[in-house]
Amino acid sequence: MLPFADDPQVRSPRFPIITILLILINIVVFAYEVSLGQSGISRFVNRWGFTPADFWNGQHPITLITAIFLHGGLLHIAGNMLFLWIFGDNVEDQLGHVTYLAFYLIGGVFASLIFAIVFAGAHDPLVGASGAIAAVLGGYILLYPRSIVRALLIFGPFLAVGGVAAFILIGLWFALQVVDSLSSISVVGTEAESNVAFFAHVAGFLYGLVVTWFIRERRQQKVVHWDHRPWWNRVFRNWVLLILLLSALGLAGQQAVDTGSISSAAFRIGLSVLVVVIAAYDGIERLKGRSGLLGSGPHSSRLLAILQIVAAISAAAALVAV
Repeated sequence: MLPFADDPQVRSPRFPIITILLILINIVVFAYEVSLGQSGISRFVNRWGFTPADFWNGQHPITLITAIFLHGGLLHIAGNMLFLWIFGDNVEDQLGHVTYLAFYLIGGVFASLIFAIVFAGAHDPLVGASGAIAAVLGGYILLYPRSIVRALLIFGPFLAVGGVAAFILIGLWFALQVVDSLSSISVVGTEAESNVAFFAHVAGFLYGLVVTWFIRERRQQKVVHWDHRPWWNRVFRNWVLLILLLSALGLAGQQAVDTGSISSAAFRIGLSVLVVVIAAYDGIERLKGRSGLLGSGPHSSRLLAILQIVAAISAAAALVAV
């Protein structure tokens, strides 16, 4: 599930200059990183990334700030900037430019400090705007809980665009961060099991919730509910139901395999054929301009329908080859 837009868009005389500047700064810094070459990138990240062990030894405290503008790869910065672009302008509109900038930077610093407390002996540099953007998500879910977030929905060969309320999408994201943060610990106080700082995400999000609530109460701002909107649209609902159905069939089939009622090969082939048939049928229906299972009528994306049909055919070909 990859969000790419929220609805309704901010329609305010307050231009999101801070959000745009933050995105541009991150892109410029990343371009400079890439220009350094592999060895240069390593030295640059080690110098300006945030290393908990060095920080507790009194070295390079400025990296609490600089690390927020560094990224470990193209996908890393692309994902972070996408989230910042979607959600940052709305939060900036509500908080105001100066407050939003302070909110963002302090959120990133707070997230890094919490990570450093949990993994005090970590020697790998922490980089990325994820902690600060998690704070933005915490603010967004309080200020725009019923705003509809549009997302690219992907499950096997199935491709669709659906909408879901912000508090559901961001709530699911936060739940995943909590689970992953707990599973990322090998030995508390030394190193993280994963190179993704899930603890920083959780800390940044909680910071965003608390600080935004305080600001909202202090200013007596109203929550932007966007009333009279559903919590999700038909496409998102059917996508979730499809995942649940196929998962249930998978569990039932695995139990049948364990009890010897059916062979493992027969189960895999049967489930694969079912997925291919459903994906192909849905893709063809949407290509014709109909709703199908994961379309929204005549306005559904024919490009996604074509890609889904191609994925279904590819899966069928792989199945035959086996």
